[in-house]
Amino acid sequence: MKRIEIGNTGTCVSQLALGGFHQVEISSDVIAQVIDTFVNAGGNYIETARSYGRGASEVKLGRLLKGRRNQVVLASKSSARTADEMRRDVEASLTALQTDHIDFYFFHGVNTMDDLDTISGSGGALEALLEAKEQGVITGMGLSTHRPPELYLEGIRRLPLSLILAWSNYLEEQWIPELHEQVFPAAHAAGVTVTAMKPLADGFLYRSPIQAMRYALGSGADVMVCGMNTIEHVQQAVQALEMGPASAEERAAILKNAPELGNYVCRQCGACSQELMHLFRLEGYLDRQMIDYLPHDPADYALRLRLGGWFDYADEAKSRYAAAGFDADALLKEANAVRCPYGIDVVRKARIASAKLGEGIANQI
Repeated sequence: MKRIEIGNTGTCVSQLALGGFHQVEISSDVIAQVIDTFVNAGGNYIETARSYGRGASEVKLGRLLKGRRNQVVLASKSSARTADEMRRDVEASLTALQTDHIDFYFFHGVNTMDDLDTISGSGGALEALLEAKEQGVITGMGLSTHRPPELYLEGIRRLPLSLILAWSNYLEEQWIPELHEQVFPAAHAAGVTVTAMKPLADGFLYRSPIQAMRYALGSGADVMVCGMNTIEHVQQAVQALEMGPASAEERAAILKNAPELGNYVCRQCGACSQELMHLFRLEGYLDRQMIDYLPHDPADYALRLRLGGWFDYADEAKSRYAAAGFDADALLKEANAVRCPYGIDVVRKARIASAKLGEGIANQI
């Protein structure tokens, strides 16, 4: 499996990483099979977090990596904001993972500028990780956030990062294109490695795992982090890497035919005006354009309800909508003239998006 150097640390990791969040969902005997399959396929990068299962992911991984810690590069994350909190979390991670060294430790879920100010200020969490790095307890630092692109760009500027963890999939790109257009290039320019999470959009793209992985591979990230919790998941991800990034023609076909995007998710193709496309991006901030009021089978509908508000960004979406000062009547008039190449009923979508973001009641449309 291809190896990628993280930042300028000299530490190289496999292009495919095993994410730790979904290890909470399965028992240790299954995780053992997943790790064995991953390592035997050439994988060596495993990441987790203190918050995953309130430490359960770290405990399980620590138990299963005992005796072969030298086979993997290990990362964990903490939501601590102060130096004292971060010191406690680093110690807790070392104990749970049964190791004396964690290769990369992340400032996790840094979702506000106040968070970043506290972390980088006097007595902030950065102090603790700088100490840990000087003591050889960690090799480098990372950053994750669910508030792109601002927090990534500012974090790259303020913090001595080796890597970031950011979203990359063909659903999210339709409403947060700034990630691959702005954040990824800024990280690379600063010598920061981009590791991409959610290539299957938290499982929403489960019907198309190989094409989803290949699409994400072509969006500019260096390493793909997948929450694989079956042997088949590992095999599918490895197959996608072996096939390589989707070509421009394949990416276009994926956007055209992906069952998860269907005839509702805006592809930002330019057939609509910038205002309409902005409206649909804000709908993405609200619920990832998952709640479309179209018929779905019960399992798919339940998945949409569970994942639509995953990033808890509704208030920000509505605030941005109000600030944009949209003329709803003008938008509907314009939408009526659009012939969407993806078969979207643009008038219907504009009405639903405006109701979700404004004062309307979308489920009464």
